[in-house]
Amino acid sequence: MKRFVLCLTLLLPLLSVAQNTTQSITINKLAIDSKKSFNFIQGDSTTSVVIDTLIMKDKSKLFFPNKKNVNLLVRHALIGKDCLIAGNDSKNNGTDLTLAVNFDQLGSLFIIVPGEDAKSSNRNFDNGNGGKVELSYLSTGKTPQTTDKNKPGYVTIENRAGGYSVNPQTDIATIMDQVRRGAPGRPLGQLPNGRVYSGSVGKDGETTIKAVDSL
Repeated sequence: MKRFVLCLTLLLPLLSVAQNTTQSITINKLAIDSKKSFNFIQGDSTTSVVIDTLIMKDKSKLFFPNKKNVNLLVRHALIGKDCLIAGNDSKNNGTDLTLAVNFDQLGSLFIIVPGEDAKSSNRNFDNGNGGKVELSYLSTGKTPQTTDKNKPGYVTIENRAGGYSVNPQTDIATIMDQVRRGAPGRPLGQLPNGRVYSGSVGKDGETTIKAVDSL
């Protein structure tokens, strides 16, 4: 029995490390053409991705669907104009994004991870939380700016909570209007889970942008 307990004690730290370790997905080069999209469906809900070279041409999009947490390291990023990185966890919450990037080129980048309204998105869940975004950029590369969208290097982050556009009064007014007009179908079917209100407003996401000396 003592030998069994000793062996189990030695194994527990190893098991704990194995359970808490997320294996990185490594990509040598990812190029997304202008106005095209790439959906990153690999990995689990928590995913770590290392990209040596990321090329996003004008108005291209990189999506992380069904991801709760994404750690993204890009050693060389060439970003065109009006490019977009977005993510959600499929439960109305925006993806938490930790981005470490060396911007070799930076036109304009939109990082979109807001909470979604239950009324217009997944009705099985309440209004979502905005994703937490941590953007670390290499100080020797291009420096992002957040003030002038008409100048190069513009980066904006949208991680507001869901639920700001819905409230009980609006929902009730919509239903009563449909009843008065004799609208066919089920008026309550327009509401999340048939409820008049989808819950309180979610939590706004937090944003951090900082320069780093190394990635």
